[in-house]
Amino acid sequence: MDNQDFRISYTTAWFLVVGSTLITFLGSFAKFSGWEYSQVILTIGLMLFFSTWVIIFSDIVKNKIYNRSFWVITMFVMPLIAMVFYMFQRNKLLRLGQRFS
Repeated sequence: MDNQDFRISYTTAWFLVVGSTLITFLGSFAKFSGWEYSQVILTIGLMLFFSTWVIIFSDIVKNKIYNRSFWVITMFVMPLIAMVFYMFQRNKLLRLGQRFS
């Protein structure tokens, strides 16, 4: 399986993961610092984060990856960390899923 299995490109998925993480952290920092439009930044970051979560979660469910149940549970328990680590390990997980199934 190639990186083209995403409904969007692999590069776009990485951009969404990194972008949503940075905007969410910036919005959180802005909220704590008392910026004027902090709620807008945080809302945009969380909407982008949720849409990225749905894209990554659908990729986990759709593809044959190794140890799928672990990744699904991790997506619910630690979504931010799971998305980043899944993107790093995706190709390896796809190869292992093909080998052991």
